[in-house]
Amino acid sequence: MKSIEDTLRLVNNTVLSLSKHTKISIALIGGYATIAHGVEKTTADVDFCIYTETIYRKETLTFIELLKKVIPDNFEIRFIEGSKIADDPFKHDVIFMDDRAGEYPRIDLIIAKYKWELEGLEEAKPLEDILFPVLSKPYLVTMKLKAGSLKDDSDIVGLYEPMTAQEKKKAFKLARLIHRDKKLKSLLAYEKPRQEKENKSLLIRQEYSEE
Repeated sequence: MKSIEDTLRLVNNTVLSLSKHTKISIALIGGYATIAHGVEKTTADVDFCIYTETIYRKETLTFIELLKKVIPDNFEIRFIEGSKIADDPFKHDVIFMDDRAGEYPRIDLIIAKYKWELEGLEEAKPLEDILFPVLSKPYLVTMKLKAGSLKDDSDIVGLYEPMTAQEKKKAFKLARLIHRDKKLKSLLAYEKPRQEKENKSLLIRQEYSEE
């Protein structure tokens, strides 16, 4: 199986080729973006959020035809409209890229639907270890608040803790925008006493070990 670096290189080369035909913005999201920000977790698919003028001025199928011309032949492309994906609260349109050879993980291109997602794409920057635009922590938290699974809730707490004061302010601003600020407060309020209990337990174990 190809590494995440190989996958990002493939996507980057694809974007460079596509940019000759259409304006395009893209950023790494999902599990690998969470890992890139320092939160430990496991994930299989590589997810990206994408915006292109071709999709919004024409249609998604026109963009897919462009995509087919620039990706390796071993990739199969599937497109599903968001309204047909029952477990996606966003109802995003998604382009799935599957490697028939099985060398690359599945690549999901999630088409930006909200103005704040486009704003996040425009602000996305490469990180020290990943030379590819990664959605920033506040916007990533917002996507996970909208998604709402237990895994997303856990990731939110992990992403919020190392944020700067400015990033935390931005996270709450975005949470209010999508009407999830109460949920964010609740997740953080629950985490604090749990951590305090764990720290107390650690101190007790340390006391016994010193005897």
